[in-house]
Amino acid sequence: MMRADFPDLLDQHMRRIRASAAAVATEIGMSREAVNNWRRGYSKPSKKHRDKVVACSHYLRLSETECNELLAAVGFEDEYAWHGQVSRREYNHILEQLEQARPYPILMLLSQAHMDQPPQQQLIIEALKNRYPQRLILPVQLPYSTNTSITDFFTFIGTQLKLPEVHDELSFEFALSDLLKTRQITLVISRFEQGNAACRQQLAGILRNLTEMHVGQIQLVLCGGEHLSALKYAQGDLSLLNIATACLLEFKLDHWLQNNLPEAAQVASQQQLSQVLYELIGHHPALASSMARSMKPGMTVAELRSMVINSELLYCDINQVIRNTSPTELAEKLNCLEPGPYRPHLQDPVLRKLFWLNLLRRGPDHQLHWQSEPIRQLGLRLLTEHQT
Repeated sequence: MMRADFPDLLDQHMRRIRASAAAVATEIGMSREAVNNWRRGYSKPSKKHRDKVVACSHYLRLSETECNELLAAVGFEDEYAWHGQVSRREYNHILEQLEQARPYPILMLLSQAHMDQPPQQQLIIEALKNRYPQRLILPVQLPYSTNTSITDFFTFIGTQLKLPEVHDELSFEFALSDLLKTRQITLVISRFEQGNAACRQQLAGILRNLTEMHVGQIQLVLCGGEHLSALKYAQGDLSLLNIATACLLEFKLDHWLQNNLPEAAQVASQQQLSQVLYELIGHHPALASSMARSMKPGMTVAELRSMVINSELLYCDINQVIRNTSPTELAEKLNCLEPGPYRPHLQDPVLRKLFWLNLLRRGPDHQLHWQSEPIRQLGLRLLTEHQT
């Protein structure tokens, strides 16, 4: 039997929202028996099921810290990197885009995998409070379950916003409209793309209506990743998103290292260490965070490289692509140093998945680049193993 902390944590989080094993199993694509075995400590998630544990954390409404703790209890690497991934200058630029957004101040703040989801939520809230002291800054997290009723959905959001007497979509709209008559507010909405599609559509319609009714009183910041981007660019069903300004929030290793430079490995200088890390992981936030905590004085470059190519996080992400992609198509991408041009919505489904999993990044030349050569080589190795 595995150590008790993972079963205890899982049981605690399931009890907190009264989630049954059957409900969790349905949401994450596992059997009820498997979830019960995890909960009772009879078995643990295997390396290939790391993504199932992450999905479980989303369904159980865990914070980024709680998600990392749940993963660590199984021995997996963090899903979310430390705060401080984005410089204050970039946040100022983001808020300028919010102010300049037309016809209404609606901003989609998009981030690739392994940055905080919602991306850097607490930091963006603090930046908003500093820039707009007169505004009421309200964070909102939508329910994860696809089975949430419209009544429960809007009651849940109304409770978060501390709106009085919200029990359905109509009372939610009236209560928020009344608040906007007296206060300027900024809603920071996370997980907009998840949960019940019908509820999301209702919410989008209400928010679009309120932005038109109360011009200058309401700002919207929608935080998400691949699926939020798809709602705007691939589906286009929600007018709220069609008029929103999209901004890609990017992790920059050099900015992050200014405050988080780990103790030197066996290299000549800190500057050289920064270059070594860049060549090994590129601008990958979770790998940077993981290596910074695991690095010890005197480690060689070979040992650092071994940490990368043996990363469970990379193993899980790359295998996720392998399972859902033609080997020929993936091999073609892996054999290209620059697999194609960057676009806000990548038409090629393989490139799109690789990008949102943070295996590819947008370069200054607006081409797609692999995060690093070791990551590309690991992809080739795992693909070969899968085919044999």
